[in-house]
Parts: sequence; structure tokens; C-alpha cells
Amino acid sequence: MSERASQALPQGRAPWIDLFRGGRAFFTILVVLSALVQALQMLVIAIIMPTVVADIGGAAYFTWPAMLYTVGGIVGSVCVGRIWLWVGPRMGYMIASTLFLLGTVSSALAPDMAVLVIARTFQGFAGGLVMSGTLAFVGTVYDARLRTRVLALSQGIWTTSHLMGPVVGGLFAQIGWWRGSFWVAVPIILIFMAICWWKVPADLGDDEKSLPGRNAIPLGRIVTLSIGVFCLALAGPVSELAMRVGLLTAAAAILVAVFLRDRQSMNPMFPVDGWSLRSAVGLALWVLFLTGAVQNSITLFLPLLLQVVHKVTPLFINFVTIIISMGWTIGAFASSGLTGARERFVLWFGPVLMICALVVIVAMAEQSNLSVFAVAAFFMGFGTGIHNVHLVARTLQNARPGEEKLTASGIQSGRQLGTAFGAAVAGVLANVAGLTDVTDPAIVGHAVSFIYTANLVPLGFAAICMVVFSRIGTKTLIPAAAVGAE
Repeated sequence: MSERASQALPQGRAPWIDLFRGGRAFFTILVVLSALVQALQMLVIAIIMPTVVADIGGAAYFTWPAMLYTVGGIVGSVCVGRIWLWVGPRMGYMIASTLFLLGTVSSALAPDMAVLVIARTFQGFAGGLVMSGTLAFVGTVYDARLRTRVLALSQGIWTTSHLMGPVVGGLFAQIGWWRGSFWVAVPIILIFMAICWWKVPADLGDDEKSLPGRNAIPLGRIVTLSIGVFCLALAGPVSELAMRVGLLTAAAAILVAVFLRDRQSMNPMFPVDGWSLRSAVGLALWVLFLTGAVQNSITLFLPLLLQVVHKVTPLFINFVTIIISMGWTIGAFASSGLTGARERFVLWFGPVLMICALVVIVAMAEQSNLSVFAVAAFFMGFGTGIHNVHLVARTLQNARPGEEKLTASGIQSGRQLGTAFGAAVAGVLANVAGLTDVTDPAIVGHAVSFIYTANLVPLGFAAICMVVFSRIGTKTLIPAAAVGAE
């Protein structure tokens, strides 16, 4: 461990106002805008797709704009380190935001489904670059006490915007102008680009450029990774169990092969100890992957459970979703200032609280007590919120010297891979549980209970990983450079 990594974690809470002091105001606004525009565009497509198909056709490719957005996002996440290495943070941000702008405008102008699918793929790729670049930026610009604060702020904006996405899409779908849901993001992207050009430095002063063998483009691994993620994403909408299992198995085999090959490479796309259960970074990626899979699996089947089994209105379904997001946001803000023993406590207690909440959700899945269900949903989100900001901050701090950007991209790609795996595996579990009639309350209740119960296994493994992480990942600190602090 380097001399930088041996410094103790500063104690005490950092005031929220410090995010906007010492030359950091525009950097904080940049973090907020990156979360805002990315989250708005992630879920908007699901709401407007019926209107889109009615306008430009392409019903056979109904799921592709959302699916390829995910594929592009994961590939973009693993490419951010290479792009920043070549052109620096300012131009890296400008390239990413320009691609996002082009993808957004092309989506708004798409004359047919083919153009929309291609535009959404580029939009997803650029979104992956933006979010992973922002994590790398946070790990460099903000000191240790402020890092959890800015991550909590970003998480709050993310969850709020994630809820606004369907609302924005629904409003534009209601008036018959689905293209407006893309145009509304253009001013935000332009403001983001202006701040990037004006305030982001051309060089953050890190030493990654001095490392040998980091300039080559790993095209083979990028293409192979794309194929694996595409197989994974394609497994979600496939209805046949054998085909879905085959695609899921192929995706897992391809991704494992890419990870193994990447570990031996001189120009890796992932951290050297990524996915290792013996390192802090590897443990963190597993936690992000597993919790992302569980959260997506629960979210996908929540509307079906509430509407068919409990006969509630879409308004109440949205209320439960808001409850989960509120819990996440409140937990993130409440825990962001914790240090020392309290920080270690929320790191391992967060997943444990999620397990307890999921047990209650399973128990209440076919019961009529919706108030208990809603409380459990809140604590599911709260458990995520209290540990997530510390997990991400500590993962950035435990990055090997020269691997800061690789680690930041690994955080984003690990979470997105978990989300994609969660959707695909949930579909397999639904088939195994006999979910053949989505209008029969007995069948739906049994199937969703089975899916949620099965998710206790990965969530339990995530909790074990987090206990180990709380012991080895909080011992040392790699402090951020004081860029923009003056």
C-alpha cells in the first residue's frame, strides 16, 4: 500500500454547504446535472413506447430501445478510463456529452424504429461515459469528508429524476408528442456541456499516463463484452425458458472469459483485483452487482403483484415505488456524514436491513396488509441508501494507484451488469414458478413470492461480502487531490 493510502480517515461531519465552497460549486452542479439527465432518460422509454410504436411502427422491436440503451451504458462505463487517458477530463466530458446530445436529438427526430434503436444505443453508451466519468471526478476533486456528501446528493437527484422519468414520458405520451420527452433533456445537456468546457480542468494531475501498456484499444474484449451483455439483455424479453436459460448461460460464460482475459492484460478495462473476494474493490463490485440484481428483480414484479393480487390502482403502485426511493434518499442523506465505527456499522447493517425488509415483503406478498408492505418497502430502500454512499466512496478510496478511473468505471458497470442479470434471472424464475397467467391472483401471488424468496440468496451473499468489506475496506484511505479546492 502506498504512502497515500496509509493516512487515516478524517473524523467529523463535513457541512453540506462545503460542497459549494472553495471553488467546488460548479463541480457539484456538474455532478447533479449528470445524475439528472441520465436518470430522466433511463425510464422514459418504457412509458412512451406504446405511443412510439403507434407513430413509427416497429412493434417487433418493442424492447430494443431500452435493451440496447443498457448494453451501450455498460460498454460506455468500461471505456471511460481509456478516453480520459487519451484526452483528459475536460475533453472526455465534452465527447461524452456531445454523443449524449446527438443520441438524444436523433431519438427525438427518429423517423423509424431502426433509427431510434441506434440512437438509444449511442445515448446509452454516452450515458455510461458520463456517469463513470462523474464517479472518477468525484474521487479526485472531493476530499474524503465531502465525498459521501456529494454522492448522497447525486443519489438524491438520481432517485428523484428516476421517478420523474416516467412522469415526463407519461405527460408527453398523453398529449401525443412522445418526441418531447427527448427534447426536454436538450437544454440540460447544453448547460452540462457549458460547465464542462468552462470549469473542468484539462488534466487532473493523476499519474495514470505514466503506466505502461495503457494506450492500446482492447477492441477484442470490448466487442466480446458487448456480445455477452447483448445476450444478457436479450434474455429478458425472451419468453421460452430454454432459450432464456441458454442466453443467460452464454452471457455468463462470455463475461467470465472477458474478466479472466482482462486480468492478464497490460491494458485492462477493469481493476486488477476487480471481482476478487479477497480485495476491497472486488468485494464492493460483488455487492453492487448482487444488490442491483435484487433491486431490479423486485421492482420488475412489484406492479404486477400489487395490481393483480391486491387489486390496487396504479396510483398506489406509484406510491410504493416512491416510498422505496424516499427510503433510499433519506438513508443516503442521513448516513452521509458518518465516520469511524458508525460508518462501518451502516456498511454491514444496510444489506442486513434489506434482507429483513425482503422477508417481510415475501410474507406480505399474498396478504392484505398493505400498510406493513409499504413500511417494508421503505426499509428496503433505506437499507440501500445508508450503505451505498459509503460503499462507493470507500471503493474509490481503495483503488490502486493508477486505477482510479478503472475503479470508477467498474462501480458503474458492476451495478448495471447486476441490473441486467436481475431482469434476466427474474424471467427464468417466473417461468420456473409457472407464471403463465398474469391475470390469476393465485398464480401471480405464488410466482412473485417464489421470485422474491429466491432473491434472499444473492442478498444474503451480498451481506456476507459487505461484512468482510466493512473490515478490510475501511482501514485505509487514498485521499482526493485538492483540484478546485482553492
